[in-house]
Amino acid sequence: MKMKRRAARYLVAVVSAVVVVTAASGCSSDRRGMGDSPVSGHQGDDRPADVTNFPDGFANIATKCVAGAPGYRAFVTTRDAAPVVLADPACKG
Repeated sequence: MKMKRRAARYLVAVVSAVVVVTAASGCSSDRRGMGDSPVSGHQGDDRPADVTNFPDGFANIATKCVAGAPGYRAFVTTRDAAPVVLADPACKG
């Protein structure tokens, strides 16, 4: 009797793990799973960023004026690093 319960628990655990992994992999918004997060009401600036491509081995840089924050520019890289926001008088908002 104990053996049947243990097998049933094991089967439930395996099936649950398969369901969770399958569901989580379906949540990515693009092929690489790095798509943008949804924006409520599609507000904001959808224009493309200015991108500087560097040689292989160096991080590329994308920059853009921050929508809704006149005078500020955001910089992001293709490496795992937080975006940097700096004052830029050329960004009129």
